[in-house]
Amino acid sequence: MADLLPECLIQKILCLISFKEATKMSILSKTWLQAWSTLPNLEFFVNCWRGWEAHINIVDTTMERYVKRKIPIQKFELSEIFADSPQLFPLIDKWLLIALQNGVKQLVLHFTAYPAPILTILTAKSLSELVLHGCALMPVSLSSGVVSCNSLRKISLSYVTLDENMLQTLLNSCPFIVSFILEYCSGLTMKLIKIKSDSLKVLKIHQYCGIWEIDAPDLVSLDYTGNEIPELNIVRESSQLENSKIILHCISRLNTAWFCKLRKFLSNSSSWSEVSLCLFKCDEINMTDLQMDHIGSSGGVDVLNLNMLLMDEIIECPTFVDALLWSCHPGRLNLISIDIETVTRFIDRLMYMKNLSHSTSHASTPWNSQLKDVKAFDGNNQLLQLGSEELAKRIMETYFILDW
Repeated sequence: MADLLPECLIQKILCLISFKEATKMSILSKTWLQAWSTLPNLEFFVNCWRGWEAHINIVDTTMERYVKRKIPIQKFELSEIFADSPQLFPLIDKWLLIALQNGVKQLVLHFTAYPAPILTILTAKSLSELVLHGCALMPVSLSSGVVSCNSLRKISLSYVTLDENMLQTLLNSCPFIVSFILEYCSGLTMKLIKIKSDSLKVLKIHQYCGIWEIDAPDLVSLDYTGNEIPELNIVRESSQLENSKIILHCISRLNTAWFCKLRKFLSNSSSWSEVSLCLFKCDEINMTDLQMDHIGSSGGVDVLNLNMLLMDEIIECPTFVDALLWSCHPGRLNLISIDIETVTRFIDRLMYMKNLSHSTSHASTPWNSQLKDVKAFDGNNQLLQLGSEELAKRIMETYFILDW
């Protein structure tokens, strides 16, 4: 019965499971063994502990078979289980070269200190996705004449050692890159770090150092964690705004300057479809100084998601809500919280601002646009009464519409 399936379908089945599980399935029949022996997805774990020679020989024999028979490789994943061993590096270089020669499209390397030959990798004509975890990228000059990797669309670097020149070299060498992830990498200094790409659409930066400048005209998704608000330079057509998203995690204390930068950051586009904020600490905000910061009108946020799970300290600051709305100007507000008291305080401030706008003439208010009305809705889009017991019970599924 196992041989009733064609080899191409068996390979698709094997590609949906792990390489270890696929190895076990190869004993079903000769057809399954043949499908496994030419499997396009390869996943290996190497180490230098007891019995490592036999394990390494299996990997080496497999790669030799692939290069001799010119078996296409779709995905090549290689990981070191324990600490890197320099004695393995020449073999890793060999296996990596075989994968590149056999048309690998997705390359994944998990190592602690392996000096990944990035210039060799970038010469690949078929590579579409590169994932490096814990490797070291040797410094290169921006004028070293690196060839363009026109096929590469996604790059993910986590715990990788690299400098600013190497970072920009990667982006310059990939003119059609769409997605770039940079997480907790070392070697980057505290100075201004620039991300520049005309093709980039999805960007994720989780770094605690440096001031980031992002020059990506087509950017539609940004996930950023850091001490400072990044500088942003984008120009998007109105048709691109529908699915534009920003996630900001601020790990430092919020102050007047931070909210000014947030407003400037958001005003660099006519509008953002969705903005998510995760904030932890806040100093007292000087609203007079904030309103004197004439950066221009806020671009506005269609949907603002505010994570309030760790905001007990922030909500105590009476000017936090004022500064937040001045910076973001949201049309819809989603509060992520399980604490009724925290949300109640937030709603009370919204109601105060609404009442203030109704009792003060437009000319005397500090806001360019006033909060005219606030409405609460449940998950079924049914209107709820603000301050009601029903609203308090349904915090997790409640959202607010702000009319400016």
